[in-house]
Amino acid sequence: MNRPSSIQPSSESTPSRTRPRSLITYCLERDTLLFSLKMALVVGMLLAVINHGQALLTGHFTPGELFSVCLSYCVPFTVSMYSQVQGKRQRDLSPTESHVPSEQREFETAQHEQLE
Repeated sequence: MNRPSSIQPSSESTPSRTRPRSLITYCLERDTLLFSLKMALVVGMLLAVINHGQALLTGHFTPGELFSVCLSYCVPFTVSMYSQVQGKRQRDLSPTESHVPSEQREFETAQHEQLE
């Protein structure tokens, strides 16, 4: 099968993959990075306000606290990235072709039959 050179192969997983992709490959996927950044911004902001809000509001924020504020953003980013990579690796390594649980497929089939 000939492919035009302008079409890039899909990054979607295939069930026939024999060797799992590297962790870095999963981490550098655009959707994984964007979701992790969004999660870090939201959760990091909450953690920063909870842990350092008083110092920020009263003006007693010291440069020594800057490291712990940075950690307030790095930890949620890391946890989000790790959980997404593990989920994607598990999905790619699973032997089944469909990633939808059988109970959900049966439920959707029953709903579809009722509508007809």
